Amino acid sequence: MSKSKKLVFIHIPKTAGTSLRLLLESNYTEAERAAIYSHQDLDENLTKALADPKIKCIYGHFPLRPVIIASDATVVTLLREPIARSISHYNHYSKRMNEKHTNLMEGVETPEDFTKLVQSNNRQTAFLSGYLNQREFLEDSEVLRKALANFDRLDAVGFTEHYAASIAYFGELLGWKNTLVEHHNSGGKKKEVGAKAVWESMNEYDLPLYNKALERFAPKLQGYELRKPRIPREPLTKRMMNYLRALSSKF
Repeated sequence: MSKSKKLVFIHIPKTAGTSLRLLLESNYTEAERAAIYSHQDLDENLTKALADPKIKCIYGHFPLRPVIIASDATVVTLLREPIARSISHYNHYSKRMNEKHTNLMEGVETPEDFTKLVQSNNRQTAFLSGYLNQREFLEDSEVLRKALANFDRLDAVGFTEHYAASIAYFGELLGWKNTLVEHHNSGGKKKEVGAKAVWESMNEYDLPLYNKALERFAPKLQGYELRKPRIPREPLTKRMMNYLRALSSKF
C-alpha cells in the first residue's frame, strides 16, 4: 500500500480513538491534518479535505460516507467489544461534562433509560454503514449487511483490546515515525452497571459485526503483539544540549 496516499481515520467514540488521534498529531504536522468532528456540511468538508493536496490525514467522528468510499484514500478505524464500548459510552455521558451531554442525558438515570437514546444503539454498525441520520439507521433492517459489505473498503482495522498491536500494524502500514502507545481519555475506573441483556439489546448488530471483524482483521495483528514501538529521535540540537548538560553535571 502506498504510504503517500491520504489517510482517513474513522474515529468511532469510546474505542481508544482519542489516543490514536494524538498519535496522528505526532506523525502529521498541523498543516497536514484535517480534524472533522461536526456533521454540519460533513460531505462538503470531507470532499474539500480529500481534494486538498496539502492534507495527508483526515480524522474525526464521521461515518464511512460514500465520498470516502469513492476516494483512493487509505481508510482505517478502531473497533471495540460492543458491550464494553457501550458501558464506557454510558459512563462518559453520565459525567455530564458539557451542555451537550447534559441535554442528551436528561431523564437518563439507568442503562435501561440509555437504550432510548438513538446514540446508544449499534454505534459501530452505524459508523460503518455510512449513516448520518441515526433514526433512519435504526429503521433500516439492512444496516448490518451494508456495514459488513463495507469491510471491503477498509484498508486496516485495529481493536481496542489489541491496541498496542494495532498501533504497530498501522505504523508499519503508514510509515509512521512514532508508534509509542499512550492511553488517554480512559475515564478512570469503569462501572459495570445494569443487566447484560440490556447492553446486548443496544448491540444487536454490533455484536455480530465485531465478531466478523475479528475473524477478518485480527489475524493480521498477530505478528505485531510484541513489536517494539517506533520512537522518533529528538532533534540533533536538543540531543547536543542534553549531552552538554549531562557532561557539565559531572564537574
